[in-house]
Amino acid sequence: MTQKELSHLIFLSEVVLTGKKKSLMDETLQCLLYIVKSVEEVELPDTVVDQIESLTALIESDLRNENERIQEIRGHLDWSQKGRRKEQD
Repeated sequence: MTQKELSHLIFLSEVVLTGKKKSLMDETLQCLLYIVKSVEEVELPDTVVDQIESLTALIESDLRNENERIQEIRGHLDWSQKGRRKEQD
């Protein structure tokens, strides 16, 4: 990709992000993911690395919390279903 194409993608990504265009988030993330997957190593300023690390930690934390909540719900559902089976017997 040329610098012009990358700059255009950056512009579109910023519009989607700042405009909270949720209907376009999947496509935007997919484009950015293709670029990230094609690069083995990137030199970035320390401030950018710090921001990426902070955002990554936030994403990981949120996903962990969501996963724990799903496991908790499943546990309650399993417990509830076992109780119903015993009542039916």
